[in-house]
Amino acid sequence: EQKLVEKDAWMLKVIQLYETSLVRHGFMLVGPTMCGKSQIMNILTTAMTEGHPPQPHRMVVMNPKAITDAQMYGVKSLPSDEWTPGVFATIWQKMNNRTLKYTSWIVCDGPIDAIWIENLNTVLDDNKILTLANN
Repeated sequence: EQKLVEKDAWMLKVIQLYETSLVRHGFMLVGPTMCGKSQIMNILTTAMTEGHPPQPHRMVVMNPKAITDAQMYGVKSLPSDEWTPGVFATIWQKMNNRTLKYTSWIVCDGPIDAIWIENLNTVLDDNKILTLANN
């Protein structure tokens, strides 16, 4: 359907991602540009969605380097003391809902940056809580 060529090494990466997704709620795919990371995720989520039994999956993709930290996570206004949620925080709130009939993957697709990955550490650890400045 997508005119892909099956290669053993590449299929191993799909299987490894699947096995990781079974035991971890957050993970990173790291590799050079154009090595197939996004395609591996697409193939895996499609296979799980269309499999037997079907396990519907949806991905929300964003590039964290395309926006500022405040735009990504949110910011608290000092004068008004009001919180304005960021893109990631809004997606997290929407997708972290047990009533959804599908599994959500929030994908940060872009160059790894020490600052944004450190901020996501709270999500990737076992607490499964996104800690932001507004608590």
